[in-house]
Amino acid sequence: MKSIKAKIIAGIIICTLLSSASIGFLSIKDIYQTSDQGAEKEMTLTCLNGQSEINAQIAQIAQSVDTLSSIAMERLDFSKFKGNNTYVTQYTESLMSDVVKFGENTDGAICVYVRYNPDFTAPTSGIFLTRNSTEEPFTSSTPTDFTMYEKTDLEHVGWYYIPVQNGAPIWMEPYLNGNVNIYMISYVVPLYADGESVGIIGMDIDFSKITGMAESVKAFETGYSFLYNADGKIMYHPELDNGTGLDQLGFTQADQEFLCNPENAGKIMDYTSQKEKENIVFYELSNGMYLALTAPRAEITEGAVSLSAGLGGIVLVCLLLSIVLGVIISINIGKPISGITAVIRQTADLNFKKTESGEKLTKRKDETGMMACAVGDMRKVFRSFVSDITETETAILTDMDKLNEIMQTNSEMAEDNSATTQEMAAGMEETTASTSMITENINGIKQSTEEIRSLSKEGKETSGEVKGRADRLQRTTVDSSNKAMEIYQEMKGKTQEAIERSKAVEQINNLTDNIRQISSQTNLLALNANIEAARAGEAGKGFAVVATEIGNLSNQTFETVNGINEMVEEVNGAVENMTDCITRIMDFLENTVVLDYNSFRQIGEEYQADANTFAEAMSRINQEIADLDSKISDIAESIENVSDTVSQSAEGVNQIAEKSTEAASKTAEGYALLNECRESIGQLRKIIEKFQI
Repeated sequence: MKSIKAKIIAGIIICTLLSSASIGFLSIKDIYQTSDQGAEKEMTLTCLNGQSEINAQIAQIAQSVDTLSSIAMERLDFSKFKGNNTYVTQYTESLMSDVVKFGENTDGAICVYVRYNPDFTAPTSGIFLTRNSTEEPFTSSTPTDFTMYEKTDLEHVGWYYIPVQNGAPIWMEPYLNGNVNIYMISYVVPLYADGESVGIIGMDIDFSKITGMAESVKAFETGYSFLYNADGKIMYHPELDNGTGLDQLGFTQADQEFLCNPENAGKIMDYTSQKEKENIVFYELSNGMYLALTAPRAEITEGAVSLSAGLGGIVLVCLLLSIVLGVIISINIGKPISGITAVIRQTADLNFKKTESGEKLTKRKDETGMMACAVGDMRKVFRSFVSDITETETAILTDMDKLNEIMQTNSEMAEDNSATTQEMAAGMEETTASTSMITENINGIKQSTEEIRSLSKEGKETSGEVKGRADRLQRTTVDSSNKAMEIYQEMKGKTQEAIERSKAVEQINNLTDNIRQISSQTNLLALNANIEAARAGEAGKGFAVVATEIGNLSNQTFETVNGINEMVEEVNGAVENMTDCITRIMDFLENTVVLDYNSFRQIGEEYQADANTFAEAMSRINQEIADLDSKISDIAESIENVSDTVSQSAEGVNQIAEKSTEAASKTAEGYALLNECRESIGQLRKIIEKFQI
């Protein structure tokens, strides 16, 4: 690669390739990292919102059954209930309206039932309300006869004995009700009095109310959600049947252990399904099931791939533009150099005629213009030199005619002097030529030194600016880091204060419990008042009306308290969500923002140290350039001394010529020298004819 143009183009292309590759690699890496973080956050928040909505629905169902259980236990006189079928019948009739009301007001309820302990009640005693859809009213049916099944027959009577054995409210596994062909999920509360089982109260809920909410939890284009239990069995999936194992989705045993561990809730896991690579996140529901959200890895990275392709196109366009720019710059640099080279070749051919391109080159203001001016000056010197030779030739011819008459007597002496003079003249010409070339090279070196000095001076000034920016960057980073720590401490204090204040909502639950107790006592008082009014006959009718209204007011109060409890539950959920979000924000500030500011501070200090090193290096370069310029000046002065010596030698040659003239009068060799001079003049004429002026 000998062409300057090719070298410039290659240099620009190589620099552009390296910078484009570096920027492209770092940008693509950052795009993929940001895309993954954004996708994980989107999936996590989507799944968390789905969990919150489903838990709210589950909590509403549980609250209805729990409230109905509380009412049932408040009205129960267990001493009369046990073994007294008449009281059992009356007690059942008193619960019927409340059971119907709670069933109708519970979203998705298909069956509502109150069953008593078959050990001391009739085997079909209790309440069993059912309907085929949530749009139909409830109808009363005869409860299941316990005598038809053994206690261990959990397939048929497990809905009763499993909650009783559990001793606490329980969500049963979803099952298909063959009578109405509906998948149901049951919430059952066991009833106990004096440590003894009274029975159960439960509701069968249309499972589609929960699966519909799960189905709406989606991420990206084809992402979907599904439900499974703690045993790794699928409870709902858009494509698989209930009861299918998680292994049918491509999960390994280790994956299933991860998905069934509540401690891993909210964490993103990679796995390979039967179709492609996917990401999954899950959260535990309040009924013991898990809500999982999955999405294909290709869709998650689709945005990053698109951005990377766009960035690659931009890098390619920039590379092409850089190549075009490099060609243009190389042409602008190489064209005048080619022009100067053509002028130099013309000079080498002894052609000193002026050219239009050469005149244009001397008008340029850059280094090539300076080179063209130097070549032009050299050509002027050569033209003047040729003119002087021509004039000298004419004078020599005239003198030779005059000397021809007197040189015959001086020929021998003149020949010796002429030979000596020619040798000295030849040596002087070579010395003069060498001195001229050295002088031109010294001038070129001085010009280059001046350019380097100018560049080093600019570099020194630039290093000062870089150092100043480094100092400002360090101060700015330190200030920003201190401000970030102040904001973090302030937010941490306010967050703790807000969380403490939010706990005041729990006091509402205590108040509503007191109101419920008062309402129950009032209801019981109204019932006693109705009984006393009935005993009083006609005199107690007015009092009976008042007692009825008091009972109605007590029921309304109880319903209002239930509404308050629902609102309190929502407020508690919102407070929990707010606490979780604030905790995440504080973790992000403490573990990411503060650490990033510390990294910025360290980078600012390294940047400042590099700027100081750069400034010191530029100062040393500037000093070395000054020393070089001083040495070049010394060399130029030495060359001038050599030139003076050559001039003095030329004077010595002139003195020899004068002595040769004096000797010519005494020697016959002058005639022979004269003949040689004529031959030399002929050769000189041939040489002069080669010059084109």
